[in-house]
Amino acid sequence: MSGFLGLDVQHSSTVPALLEGGRPLPVGDGLRVWIPHAYGDALGWGSAAALRSLASGRATADRLLEWRRDPWDAEFWTGLRGRVARYLGLPERAGPVPGYRVVLCAGPGTPADAEEYVEEAGLGGALRVGPAEALLCRRLASPGAPLSTGALLAVAVGERWTVLAPFRVMRSDGGPVVLTRTGPDTVLAHGGGAWTELLVGQVLARCREDAPAADLLALADGVQECAARLAQADAVEWQGAYAERLFAPLVVRGAELAADPAVAEGLHELRQAARAALPHPASVVLGGPGSVWPAIRSALTDPGAGAHVWCGPDPATDLAAGAAWWPLLRSCFAPVPSAGHPVRTAGAVPRIPAQPDRGPEAASSTTSAPPAPPADRSAPEPGPFSPDSRCADPVEVLPPWMRP
Repeated sequence: MSGFLGLDVQHSSTVPALLEGGRPLPVGDGLRVWIPHAYGDALGWGSAAALRSLASGRATADRLLEWRRDPWDAEFWTGLRGRVARYLGLPERAGPVPGYRVVLCAGPGTPADAEEYVEEAGLGGALRVGPAEALLCRRLASPGAPLSTGALLAVAVGERWTVLAPFRVMRSDGGPVVLTRTGPDTVLAHGGGAWTELLVGQVLARCREDAPAADLLALADGVQECAARLAQADAVEWQGAYAERLFAPLVVRGAELAADPAVAEGLHELRQAARAALPHPASVVLGGPGSVWPAIRSALTDPGAGAHVWCGPDPATDLAAGAAWWPLLRSCFAPVPSAGHPVRTAGAVPRIPAQPDRGPEAASSTTSAPPAPPADRSAPEPGPFSPDSRCADPVEVLPPWMRP
């Protein structure tokens, strides 16, 4: 085995990241890192299909995701297999991609039999990992200061959900770091998507009526860039798609966005959930595509506690990259008791409906009421990972600062 392919499946897009040594690299679809869940006989696949769907008509907020289709449909996964094969220079329809293991970041809404979708598409067998563990793998593999010992809160922010999980970080003299879960996942039905919709609405409200729908994908990309700029300044002028069509300049202020009712409730729930999950963490690890918004980081910063909040430079790829690292780093996680931890939920957590021929068991393992944990819950598997004999020695793949 020569590499690992991490997959982060969100509501509107999927991010694949390929780890062959060094650091995971996003695969993308040739146009963008986020591969839209768009496909169809007359449309194509990914960004090309989304652009064709928006080829005519005027831009309105309700058309932003009109191209979105079920991310667990076989047509999307077959297209992803073909894209990965082309990226690696392999035949597109020649069975499983040889030498690569798929690792799926199983966020809320992931079907219980998601691995079957991956395998049936020709991507081979798949592992799964929870968002919190994937995020912590991303942090462990990042250069810079090592994790501080003590209580740690992992906060993975997706497009339409947020997962919080408490851990304890321990390090013996001269030994590796060990992360032990100290409580359950807390799942919130809020993510970065609400922020995107809010700013998209503000931009389009200032647009002339002849604004073409064809630029809506570029508008969504511009929102992410604007969020990153807000991390450096309190206010920035909109410079993304449709900027030349605005009847007045738009100055985006982070504080005003955070106070808008469309996202303010989610921020309040995040603060409350963080305090309940781990009242006094020594550190917070924040990541995932929704964490690009600086107000989310601010909501997790408790001036009284003095906890350090770590957030990587590329939140969009955090969970996919962390999933790719999971087979090599999961021995850093203490085994979870056989009973596991129950999942706490707040609000209506998104669900992805099962495919018609798969029955009710294909529904997500996370529901709107706290169930007993099923057998396939995405928690760390006990014991260290024994790589395939064809795989490079994990020590050789680890960054220099993590090698013994």
